[in-house]
Amino acid sequence: MNLLVATLVVYIGVVFGFTIVPTHITGFRNPRSYHVNVIPLGYSFTCFLQDPNQHPHITTFCLRNTLGNLVLFVPLGLLLPLVSNRFLTFKRALLFAVLMSLSVESIQFVLRFFGNPRAVDIDDVILNTLGGCLGFGFYKVFIGNYVKRGLESGNPTL
Repeated sequence: MNLLVATLVVYIGVVFGFTIVPTHITGFRNPRSYHVNVIPLGYSFTCFLQDPNQHPHITTFCLRNTLGNLVLFVPLGLLLPLVSNRFLTFKRALLFAVLMSLSVESIQFVLRFFGNPRAVDIDDVILNTLGGCLGFGFYKVFIGNYVKRGLESGNPTL
C-alpha cells in the first residue's frame, strides 16, 4: 500500500511539473500559448479546423494536445481506488479528477501574471477529467474484481 501511495504522490508531482513548468523551460511551445479559453470544446475543435497549409504542424500539435490531456489523467483514475476506499465510486473519482484539473488550470492562470506562458483552457479540464474517468473505468473492469477477490480470500495482492 505504501508503494501505491508513493506512486500516486510522485505521479501528481509529475503532472504538476509537466503542466505548470513554463514551456520555454520544457522546450514545448504552444502556437497560441497566450490564449485563455473558457468556451467548452471551443479551442479543441477549432484547432483541427485550421488550414494545415498556413500552419504545417497544426494537426500534429492538435492531436498531441488532445491525446496528451486525455492520457495525462488516466493513471489518476487508476491509482485513486487502489490507494483509498474513498475513491471506489465513480462520483468521487470524477470529483477528484475535476478538482485536480481545475487546480492545474487555476495555477496556470495565476502564473500568467508572473510571465508563465501556459495557455489556460477549459478543454484541458474536460479532457483531463475524461482521462481520469477512463482510468477509473479500467480499474473497475480489469483490476477492481481482482483486488476484491483477493481481499475476500484473505490474500490481498496489492
